[in-house]
Amino acid sequence: MSVVIGVSLLLIAFSLIYVYLKQRLKSKSNGLPGETPQILLGNLWNSGLLTNKQTLHEVFKKYQCQFGDKFLFWFGSEQCIVFSLPEHIQAIFFERQKFEQSPLFLPNFDLICPASTLVLTGARWKRHTRIMIPTFKRAKMIQHLDTIVNCIDRFIDKTIKHNQVHTNLVDQCQTLTMHVIGLIGFDYDLHNNYDKASRIPFREFVFHAWLIMFTGMLPQWMNRLFLKLNWKFQGHYNKIRQLTHKLVQQELNNRNSTDTDQKPKNLIASLVSALNEDANDAQTSSGLTSNEIFDEIITAIVAGFETTSSAVSWFIFFASKNPDVQQKIKDELKDNDLLVTEDVQYVPSLTPEKLDALEYCECVTKEVLRLAPIASGTTRIALCDTTINDVFVRQGQTVLLALQNANTDRRYWHYGDPQKFQPERFLYEDKNHHPYAFIPFGGGHRACLGRELAWLELKTIIVRLMQRGITFEDTPKNIGGFQDSVACFPKQMAVKILIKQDNTEILT
Repeated sequence: MSVVIGVSLLLIAFSLIYVYLKQRLKSKSNGLPGETPQILLGNLWNSGLLTNKQTLHEVFKKYQCQFGDKFLFWFGSEQCIVFSLPEHIQAIFFERQKFEQSPLFLPNFDLICPASTLVLTGARWKRHTRIMIPTFKRAKMIQHLDTIVNCIDRFIDKTIKHNQVHTNLVDQCQTLTMHVIGLIGFDYDLHNNYDKASRIPFREFVFHAWLIMFTGMLPQWMNRLFLKLNWKFQGHYNKIRQLTHKLVQQELNNRNSTDTDQKPKNLIASLVSALNEDANDAQTSSGLTSNEIFDEIITAIVAGFETTSSAVSWFIFFASKNPDVQQKIKDELKDNDLLVTEDVQYVPSLTPEKLDALEYCECVTKEVLRLAPIASGTTRIALCDTTINDVFVRQGQTVLLALQNANTDRRYWHYGDPQKFQPERFLYEDKNHHPYAFIPFGGGHRACLGRELAWLELKTIIVRLMQRGITFEDTPKNIGGFQDSVACFPKQMAVKILIKQDNTEILT
């Protein structure tokens, strides 16, 4: 027992020394201001992140007001230069040869999904994106419009209760987007096959992913050991792997029984068609191994589970606070003969052309993504010594682009109050905003691969909810606030929902 205790104390001591020395070696300030970092924790404690007093985007906004548009922030032992202006963001995205995705973008996510496009770089990233990018093109995504609409209809019919206050809308939005990604991505009904017993693995997986990412200041071997010894996580991880294997096998069987020359129509078909166990990073190699396919599927599920559901949750919250916005959406739908009326007992169908014609709904979608702090920022690592706006950035240093700061900066947003939900801004003064003051899906060569699907899904959900006569009403307990996970959600949401007609009378 004494030997075990002694070894444990030595490991802890070495870890503390490692972090301390690493922090000392990287303590150059680049001439920038910032909060004094604490040993081991950096700015995670004194900023209020570890104590949940503030979320990341709130901290960055506060520090911008305190220190200016460029400042330092320490994630544990990792020093970051934070840039807040659209010009900074544009310059860094433009310098593709000087900046690459930083591991800090999703700290330690490679422990969970080491072959995910999100964490790969170099030749391996290029090999993956050659397969992933065509899969998420708008031309392919728009083919799934009816599927998305059907998922929303089932969400309304099975989940929403007329004239009741809903307090679990975040969970319900996650279920909705999980249903969509299941059918679109894998041709698998995660709604009917997603009972309470099988729902736990995804939520547990997301929780552990967030926990591991939040402890990025610790040596990676500690987090790896934590995951190995966490039997709950391992059990859930194995269940997800079994489901993934089932999806891949199902697609293989479909390919064997149909025309193999048929072009893939969804994500799983594209991945299986690219299956190549001998794939490597040589220029002549292509395809994905089965382990790589597994990680890409997991990444797609997590993205569908978290980010899009966060945007939908924020729309419901903003809509409940702005009844005039809901009315304007419905007025536009009525003008385009898309709104359910008292004397018409069916919901008019949505087509890509009709969806594109809804200009105000487009503005609402943009405003949700502008104001909702789904992602506080993104990171890049310098591949060589360079200078950004008179700030020297050394090779290997991480820069963080505070996207939410740019999204609400009064110097770039001129209509009304940039801190308020005002979709009209995209019709008037802010129609021609700075292109890098609003980049909800990132930019440059590492922009979000699923942006076309996320945009289509969010706008369709907004339109269909309003089409079906849904009205979201504010309540005294609808406080909002921020809850950080992989994405940022409304912390306390209690919305009363009214439905114009009895759903049983609506023929869809």
